[in-house]
Amino acid sequence: GAVRASLLSRFDGWAAPLLDLLRAGRSFVHRPLHVLPADHTWAHVPGVTLLGDAAHLMPPLGAGANLALLEGAELAESLAGVDDPGHLDSAVRAFEERMWDRAGRWARITAEGLDRLVSPDPAEALALFDRVQPA
Repeated sequence: GAVRASLLSRFDGWAAPLLDLLRAGRSFVHRPLHVLPADHTWAHVPGVTLLGDAAHLMPPLGAGANLALLEGAELAESLAGVDDPGHLDSAVRAFEERMWDRAGRWARITAEGLDRLVSPDPAEALALFDRVQPA
């Protein structure tokens, strides 16, 4: 019905195989993308930290999952390297600072990538995609 008509209108002029997919679909479910600002941080709370999507929700282009795995390993190494329990909090704070810096960079990169994927100019987006593919 209305969703299909809206999508076909929005993608008018795109490649026939894409339009065929839109016509063939039985139903459509709206799934909004949620992201946090690239510079998102929080006030440190002793004994608590976040990692992965809880810390830096970003467009689903693969970086968030990879960052979550890296952060889990880095947090474990940071905590394992603490000899005095009184220094655990400073290890977590140092981890958070490193995480925020790296996650912010990747949040900006993935936001730009998402903008390219949903470009109003499909030919330009496809040309860019072709240029960045490995030979």
